[in-house]
Amino acid sequence: MLFKLKKRSVLCNILIVTLFSIIIGGVYLGKVFKLDTKYYKEYDTHDVIVKGFLEQRQSWRTSNVGSLLFKFQFANDIMQNNTLGRENKRFIVLIWKYWDWLKNRHIYSFDNERLREPVPLKKCSVKNCFLTGDDKYLESADAVVVHIQHGVFPNTSKRNKRQRWIFLNDESPINAFSMAKVKPKLEDLKNIFNWSMTYRIDADVPVPYGRTVPLHQPILSDITIKSLSELVPNWHIKRRDKLASILVSNCGPSKRLEYLHELENFLPLDVYGKCSKDHKNSCPGHFKADCKVTGQYLFYLVFENSQCREYITEKVFNNAYEKGAIPVIMGPKNDDCAKILPPNSFLHVDKFNGPNNLADYITFLSENEHILLEYHRWRNDFKVIPHFCVPKSML
Repeated sequence: MLFKLKKRSVLCNILIVTLFSIIIGGVYLGKVFKLDTKYYKEYDTHDVIVKGFLEQRQSWRTSNVGSLLFKFQFANDIMQNNTLGRENKRFIVLIWKYWDWLKNRHIYSFDNERLREPVPLKKCSVKNCFLTGDDKYLESADAVVVHIQHGVFPNTSKRNKRQRWIFLNDESPINAFSMAKVKPKLEDLKNIFNWSMTYRIDADVPVPYGRTVPLHQPILSDITIKSLSELVPNWHIKRRDKLASILVSNCGPSKRLEYLHELENFLPLDVYGKCSKDHKNSCPGHFKADCKVTGQYLFYLVFENSQCREYITEKVFNNAYEKGAIPVIMGPKNDDCAKILPPNSFLHVDKFNGPNNLADYITFLSENEHILLEYHRWRNDFKVIPHFCVPKSML
């Protein structure tokens, strides 16, 4: 009898110590790493999770189309309904001069399988648009899209006044004319374009590199470590010897490379692309091909070339989320990222006291799978999709 009482007492003590450790550990993580880990603790149903995510966007400054795409739960349904009654009208959209160059970025979205599709936009809800790169339609097209990065523009002397001219910029403002031989003067471009088409949500035609969309229903009714891990792409091949990877082909911006080199002192990671010491030819990068090797890592370093508002590129959507990696972001502010990306799905360098503090937390997550998978919990309630149908819907 005495033995049983002692045994129960020991078990009670172990339980109390365990619970106490969990509480202390949570407080410690919150203070040391300055993280908000309570999102899914408070909101445990699909409807409330989605509602909370969309509510934080209501104060966001958007264009009319941006409001439809980013402030409503089922925006795709709304956009499709808005086109009803216009199916008999055929719109011609001219992608002036650089159509072939832009396809990989805005049409094929890094999907090698889609390169073989005879109709690459067949999944779009809008079916009555003809996209072309043939400049013979310059005077007759309903819309003319001009990519401004090269600093070259059509002759406006014979412009059809009924057309919509749209300037397309998918780079940050710093690099808007980065491929131009002579940088144009903004004064010379006034009164030429009707619409803006950029990654920004307040553009007339928002074309971000990706979009977070709530699911109609959650995938799992009962979430366990095993069931959640099965939602993560490449989970079965994730490495533990090297925890993060990055693909860098532009070695110019110094701030991100300085941070990366310091991070390498504290964290085992691999660098791919032109800026790599050991893997220069492993991934061509920059829209040329998919870099599948990054699927082996738990984390992907999303170090953008500019720290500009809402400037989040394919690095997040294609190199991280699609490969089952948690993005670690250096770029737009954390608040911008929180509105654009799925909830509790990324780390941001601004939330840590330097590369060593970030490395400590990444290492901690890699050793605690149940906490690591909290950063993939969003996959049960949301999906991220590439963005390429909006210009057709606008017309």
